[in-house]
Amino acid sequence: MKNRDILLDVIGEADETLVPELTAGKKTKKHPRIMLTVIGTACAAAVIGGLFLIPKRGTPGGSPGSGKNDYSAQYADMLLAQAAYPDMPQYPETPADENWDEYSAALETWQAARSALRDQPEGYQEGFDVFFANSTPVFLNGAGSENRVYSPLSLYMALGMSAEITDGNTRQQILEVLAQKDLETLRSHAESVWKANYADDGLAKCVLASSLWTNQLTDYRSKTLDTLASVYYASVFSGDPKRDAYSKLMQEWMNQQTDGLLADYTDGIRMDPEMLLMIASTVNYSGKWSSQFDRTLTEAGTFHAPDGDVSCDFMFAYHETGYYSGAHFTAVGLDLEHNGQMRLILPEEGISPEELLADAQVCEYLTQSQQEAAANERYAFVNMTVPKFDVSSGMNLEDGLKALGITDIFEPDKADFSPLTANAADAENVYLSKAEQDARVLIDESGCKAAALTVLEFTCTGAPTEQYEFVLDRPFLFEIVSDAGMPLFVGIVNNPAA
Repeated sequence: MKNRDILLDVIGEADETLVPELTAGKKTKKHPRIMLTVIGTACAAAVIGGLFLIPKRGTPGGSPGSGKNDYSAQYADMLLAQAAYPDMPQYPETPADENWDEYSAALETWQAARSALRDQPEGYQEGFDVFFANSTPVFLNGAGSENRVYSPLSLYMALGMSAEITDGNTRQQILEVLAQKDLETLRSHAESVWKANYADDGLAKCVLASSLWTNQLTDYRSKTLDTLASVYYASVFSGDPKRDAYSKLMQEWMNQQTDGLLADYTDGIRMDPEMLLMIASTVNYSGKWSSQFDRTLTEAGTFHAPDGDVSCDFMFAYHETGYYSGAHFTAVGLDLEHNGQMRLILPEEGISPEELLADAQVCEYLTQSQQEAAANERYAFVNMTVPKFDVSSGMNLEDGLKALGITDIFEPDKADFSPLTANAADAENVYLSKAEQDARVLIDESGCKAAALTVLEFTCTGAPTEQYEFVLDRPFLFEIVSDAGMPLFVGIVNNPAA
């Protein structure tokens, strides 16, 4: 995934921003056999705003959110329904002339559209904070001296869609881990989460897309597919998984939704000839710092990694910003332009980031919205030293999910997938055979880019007055919070030069 070319146009001028020098990373493992797969990809969070039904052999519209007719005509017979994003006006550019009335009107239109998406029913975040607090230590612990990144929202959405295709105790275990009292509540909350986090206005990007890939030879329960399409705003495709064209269309869709950032993985995905159903969910996040770092000040320095000192590039800034001081940590929030913030949490000397995750005060800080965090921060001059980093990790989620309480779904004699197919025999002996997440976060002087990929593979047998120093030269935690105040990514940086 670490390919310089795929970062073009992600944040401003790609040859000058967002980690100019990238090294080749290992490719994601290929999955040769997929019977029923749920794929969740994240770099923060967002939403599709509706569903366009398209005749099976009609001309397909543009890819979700693109506004372009960029599906090849040869794929027209595979697209059954197309999801459409909310109409979000582009953030207006400051006029070069004196036409301020037109600019003000455009800004007002942009603000109204943004406010409408953020105006979700009270309590839509209920349950997510519990899931975040319970799951984050499970999946970040055990990092040792390695970097680790986890996307709670990516897993939340993937598990939510999994709840729709299961029943009985299998579904109940998922609902309990997601802290949702019933399926109807989950649907309402998931839909609001998508809308509240959506941004794609030329200034900030936080976009989630979903799709259903069905086998034209299988008789599905239409009610289940309709729910996934309407509640989770998924485009629906139908085809023969034996055809290379069907797999190619799926790869094109995934690459379009992720700006090609995950091409190393998607290029290796092929539908199993016996594939039952594939659900794909992608999230794409990027933003610019509200106060960017001066590139001319960046210089090499020493980072005290667990395995010994390493050299990396450090960025420097002297900002008036919020500064949070806890019993065993200090923290600052770096705002991104209309796209939430990144929080950097530095443990006190002698305490590791993993140990800090057990601190109740840290958990409270991580789950606060941007406004709540600001109310508890000191507004001060902060002299920041922050390493540029490109950190990524992959993890097996199976043990963690079992530790959280999701167990039946891994056992074919206990898992219940009866809502999925019209023929009960087709849903027998289906179980979750693989659960993995790959995630990556990059920052430089201009801004931040983040992506995560969750794979659940189902298989069938058969005015400041204070001044502080904030020097991140030893292991630390980070968190990316959406503009809606939800934790998108949380991770540990043990070695920014890795």
